[in-house]
Amino acid sequence: MFDILGKYQASFFVNATDIIPSPEIISALLNMFSDKGFLPTTFQEIGPQGLSPQARLRLNSENNEWGINFASHRINIEKTLVVAGRKIGDVETFAKDAKDFFSRILGHFNKRGHRLSIVTSGVLQEMTHEQLAEIYTKLFQPIPFYEQAIPFEWNSKSASRSEMHIGESLEPINVITGINRVSGQLAESTSVTKFDRILVAFDINTRAENDDNRFTAESLNDFFANALQVRSAILDQIRSIVYE
Repeated sequence: MFDILGKYQASFFVNATDIIPSPEIISALLNMFSDKGFLPTTFQEIGPQGLSPQARLRLNSENNEWGINFASHRINIEKTLVVAGRKIGDVETFAKDAKDFFSRILGHFNKRGHRLSIVTSGVLQEMTHEQLAEIYTKLFQPIPFYEQAIPFEWNSKSASRSEMHIGESLEPINVITGINRVSGQLAESTSVTKFDRILVAFDINTRAENDDNRFTAESLNDFFANALQVRSAILDQIRSIVYE
């Protein structure tokens, strides 16, 4: 269904204030990921208003495809498309790799967390202007003006609440889906190509209200399996609209 998968991100919400860019921490992480060849760097974390930004630790793969951000209260594992025309793999493989990375980190630092999240995005196969206009009229009930002058750019975002089993608990979750028409330029190795596509994005996460540190790396098995099942079901429904 997707022509280009742009980004995957998995987040584990945890107190990581002690994972700082010190020589001891960097050495431990480089040993932990010696098979991946990650390189240490930092990023600026913007805190509450009035506080100065803090330098936080980040690990990058040599080609910048993989990144691990150690923010104060969450750890983000990202896989991003860095070269047009290349593939970043399927989301199931990403989830397996992310679970492996989180297991290493949480095991070493003996941490548990209180919230989980997975975010994905990708653009659909190229379509004609007529097909793009038809999708707009299927998704929206436009007012007369936009029935006559079909928008060249639009956004549809839906946020819903549901539940999933993680271990023995029934966890409330947020399911957020965006379906947007986007345009721009895609830089390839020897040229720049204009595009006008449909972008589909997902953000599936456990609700923020419960701050009990009940999640371990093993919790990610149930979370990823259930979240990807929800994602797949919604994609099937989007497919029935887009390609019917």
